[in-house]
Amino acid sequence: MGEIDRESKAKLRTASEDLEELIKLFSEHLKQSKELFKTQLYDLKRNAETSLNNYSMNREQIMLDISQMEKKLAKLSRLISKKKYNTNTASEQLIEIATKHGQIKNDYEEKREELEKSMNDWLKFTKSVSEIVTLLHTRSSEWENSARDLSIFYQDIADTSIPSEFQQTRDIILEYSISILLSAGKRDQIDLMSFEEQLKDLMDKTSKNEEL
Repeated sequence: MGEIDRESKAKLRTASEDLEELIKLFSEHLKQSKELFKTQLYDLKRNAETSLNNYSMNREQIMLDISQMEKKLAKLSRLISKKKYNTNTASEQLIEIATKHGQIKNDYEEKREELEKSMNDWLKFTKSVSEIVTLLHTRSSEWENSARDLSIFYQDIADTSIPSEFQQTRDIILEYSISILLSAGKRDQIDLMSFEEQLKDLMDKTSKNEEL
């Protein structure tokens, strides 16, 4: 009877050691996975914040450029409002403004495209969770929901909408083109359409996504 007791105790000790090894292995895997998970998410967070900050600064600069363009339009408006003004000078100034409009729009499209490419990387928040769930099933649904919410949150800040000022300044430019030609005595429909198309080409030739 005593011999059986000693053998049972030995097996219990072995089982206890195996249990501790299992707990130790699980703890090591948990720690490794946790550190990997944190690193991935913090990298994604840092990249997302960098992208958003850069886009925000670029957007501010673009809006500043639009404001400067509007000032030039206001100055041109004062010139055109005079009974007698140099139509050649006015035309040159309007062409310059239209060219700047096209450049600003192109810059905006490029920055927006860069941000949208960065936004694709934000989907890796969910991917990071899916990878860790293969080892740790506990609370996996909560992690996935949290990662999905995180992806949606960064996407909601970017404001990739096209500023309405682009359309407003475009309309003013086209309106002034008619005033300039009429003041210059060029009332032929062909002249009006030709100058208007020239301005449209300057404003739209660099646009990638849509026609105004």
